[in-house]
Amino acid sequence: MKKAFIYLMALVTLAACDNTETPNEPQPTPPTPTENTIQIVVDEARLTAYQVIYSIYPEDKDAYFYCDVMSKARFESTDINEIRAEFDEALRNYAQMTEATYEEVCEQMLFKGDQEDFLSNAGYRENTDFVIYAFYWKEGELQAEDVSVTAFRTPAHVDSTESVAIEFSGVDPYEMTVKCTPSADVDCYYYYFAETTKVEKMLSDLEDNNAYISYHAMNVGIKYTGEQTLTQKGLQPETSYTALVMLIDKSGNRAQISAVEATEAVEQNVRVESELFESLLGEWTGVQTIIDGYAEPVVSEFTVNIVAEVEDYDYNYRDNNQLVALVDGWCGIDYYSVTDLVEYEIENPELKWGPKWVFDIAEGDVITMDGHARHSVVGWLFFGDCFMLTADPVNLGIEVDNDFNVTVSEDGNTLTISSPIANYYPSLVYNFDGFGWMAYYYGASNIVLTRK
Repeated sequence: MKKAFIYLMALVTLAACDNTETPNEPQPTPPTPTENTIQIVVDEARLTAYQVIYSIYPEDKDAYFYCDVMSKARFESTDINEIRAEFDEALRNYAQMTEATYEEVCEQMLFKGDQEDFLSNAGYRENTDFVIYAFYWKEGELQAEDVSVTAFRTPAHVDSTESVAIEFSGVDPYEMTVKCTPSADVDCYYYYFAETTKVEKMLSDLEDNNAYISYHAMNVGIKYTGEQTLTQKGLQPETSYTALVMLIDKSGNRAQISAVEATEAVEQNVRVESELFESLLGEWTGVQTIIDGYAEPVVSEFTVNIVAEVEDYDYNYRDNNQLVALVDGWCGIDYYSVTDLVEYEIENPELKWGPKWVFDIAEGDVITMDGHARHSVVGWLFFGDCFMLTADPVNLGIEVDNDFNVTVSEDGNTLTISSPIANYYPSLVYNFDGFGWMAYYYGASNIVLTRK
């Protein structure tokens, strides 16, 4: 586990030295190294405005070396010994953080022997001079002759003639499906989906028009190959969303494509009459066994106040045949109102307050809770909106298409919230871009509320 983590950090730190191979392409002939040199060979045939592919041939095959790519202008104003000192400090910090040895970190984050066909493809711009530099990792101050440097100039931007078709389907107030179909010579593409206003602000905040296609798409987008059908849940009604794609074709050229779709309005429900709209109101105590996936299960005790309306949130729950539970302490999360979040200067507080649960009451006194990621439970945590979904704490399965059952005891003093799936329980879940649904806490029992 330690080495896997170190390796991940190495990939982030040495992004310019990514050794992704491009198969079925002509390979450069290794040069004959001279004494104490590191030969760097740029593949000019595959050089584009946004990528460079290069190979490194050290004379000493058993010595560690460091390499990176930098603009020529920046390199000429940089102290190479400062670069070495900063990276050495990073190595030692990683070793301490991961409880690995310095030697283990060097093994994973530095290089040894011939390294062929490194693909570096983030942060470039057209018609710009860059250098690739490398030096052996050794004690003592580096001199100019200790650093091997090879220069190259990126060519002009060439618009890719390839495309990714974007189609929307299954659009309702809270979700939509996005189908991405790349043309034949698309190597990969980076997909980003968000509210249109958020996408527009992100693009306008970048330093120039080159930034998104050059590197930022890789920061915020999810990398895909081939046709993908992606269901976007947890959306807001009557809101415009943008699917933004940056494609890279098999020649290394790029293009940016986007498409816009809006969610539908919420239909007005037929009013349901039930005594539950009055009898369930009031304060309750709650209990559930939960697990974070690492430690032993613990019992979460909390308080719940079921109300028909919220003072600082303009929404009529009764007209939508709903009640809302204001939840304090479930999964260790304090309740914060819209007003509280305004005071904390949280953006869009009306979308993020909580924790809250929304009860839907249908004809026949049937009570359910959303299990389709329609209603956010809380939205101010660092990973964004959290929803109550049904999940399996043993096999770690998460389902997104099953509402919860809510059962009232005969005396009306106990509410039980349960999953319709055996061995699944109410859980607090968020969508981690690129990885899917993940649990902040898995439920290991039903939720039981008892009237105070």
